[in-house]
Amino acid sequence: MVRTGPPHTPPPRPVAVVAGVVLAGGVLVSGGLAGGALRGFLDRMAGVVALVALSVAVMLGLATALRGLLPPRARTAAQHLHRAFGVLGVGFLLLHIGVKVAGGRVAATAAALGWGSGDALVGLGTLACYLFLLAVATGVWRGVFATRRWIRPFRILHGASYAGWLTAVIHGLTAGRTPATWVVAAYALCLTATAAALVHRRLRRR
Repeated sequence: MVRTGPPHTPPPRPVAVVAGVVLAGGVLVSGGLAGGALRGFLDRMAGVVALVALSVAVMLGLATALRGLLPPRARTAAQHLHRAFGVLGVGFLLLHIGVKVAGGRVAATAAALGWGSGDALVGLGTLACYLFLLAVATGVWRGVFATRRWIRPFRILHGASYAGWLTAVIHGLTAGRTPATWVVAAYALCLTATAAALVHRRLRRR
């Protein structure tokens, strides 16, 4: 059987979409309402956890896209982990935004629109967030794209995660406080591993 598109998954029901949006809003607000030691932890670490989780999601996505690289069962497991790390990363990304806005580090309008803060690096963070949300949305509606006609639009839109990830790395290394050495090392490791996966994918397609 010739594969004509991404593996079919049924589109989510409207109630599931509404529940997902409400949950995302709840996570965002939770970041703003956090206090004490939890707020301090989220202020320092939410962005780091988000970027590491999203980096793992990108790498797993690349691995599952390479047919023949993984046996069927491992590929299926990697697909599930890809989605899980994507959700985890976006969740911590929303917590990161919520705690920064609540702490007065950036205005809500600047965080939402990407400008108005006077800092272009904050705008990069907003851009990365929207690109990741686009990747999540196309992943959720993956079944809609499961035809040859829509496979290219799906790859372009879902592939926005690559641009979002690179933008997030730049934002994470340059915005706000100077990152700790271990944070820089973690970002460098994610950058190296993802770049290697991209190169491997390109070479296999030749």
